[in-house]
Amino acid sequence: MKQDRRRTDAFRLIPYPGRFQYRSGPRFYRRIWRLPMLAGHLLLAFPLAWWTYARRKKIDAGSLRAFRWWSDVAMAILGIRLKVEGTPPEEAVLVAANHVSYLDILALASLGPGQFIAKKEMQSWPFFGLLADWLGSLFIDRQDARASQRILRQAADVLREGRIVVVFPEGTTSDGNSVGEFYAAPFEAAVSSGVPVLPVALRYEDLLHPGEADRTCPFIGEDSLAGHLWRLMAAAPLTLRVHFLPLLSPEAGRRQLACDSHRLVEDALRKMEQGASVTYLKEKHHPLRDAWVSWRRRHHGS
Repeated sequence: MKQDRRRTDAFRLIPYPGRFQYRSGPRFYRRIWRLPMLAGHLLLAFPLAWWTYARRKKIDAGSLRAFRWWSDVAMAILGIRLKVEGTPPEEAVLVAANHVSYLDILALASLGPGQFIAKKEMQSWPFFGLLADWLGSLFIDRQDARASQRILRQAADVLREGRIVVVFPEGTTSDGNSVGEFYAAPFEAAVSSGVPVLPVALRYEDLLHPGEADRTCPFIGEDSLAGHLWRLMAAAPLTLRVHFLPLLSPEAGRRQLACDSHRLVEDALRKMEQGASVTYLKEKHHPLRDAWVSWRRRHHGS
């Protein structure tokens, strides 16, 4: 019985309003164009990152715009559309978001580029580890307390210089249905620099199952990067909801900041789930098609 239900869900179609298109399950043919486009875009990342970051001694806010453009195009290739609520950061803040996938980095970078605090294991990833290093990512080793304190001091320096720092206080990824405990240590960077904290809630929506979190995007457990990308290449377009929540004053202290950030993110995700219906993609306008539809309406009344 369970197997039959899954098979039925796989062929469930949800129409986009006003369009002759349907949202379906994974389709292998999407890899035919997504794989070469993503490969070409990744190859472009090396000279772009070298020119804007690697050859410079210091990263500035202006140089991060290149990463913003690159992330925006990568999200488009993967078919991930953003639905943004609240105000994206423009000045120095510590962005604290729940963590579902490495795709979170691209999404946040496309909205408010900054330097990321990432786990040390990411530094050993082929290709992406080198790019993250060039982009000024701060790699933290949770097993080494002294090294972690040094990284947090560097993050505080970045904030004092007027740039954005992004951290995922859970320390690991989740399946998108819940939020793990937020560690207090990363919030020390905001306290010591006197910069506010901006909590952010991220939710990948499954349009086939309204009200449920998407099951393709989470990068958890023993999943490999190559295997996850292979599945993602075949996935249908989806919506990532990004909710920028109210700023929190650094005067509250790191433990209170961690607690308040966790509460705000958890409440935002709960409201997204309770009020979730089908979040359709925005309709793309094509001049020739729009002209044809307008002509038909005038002459046929339909």
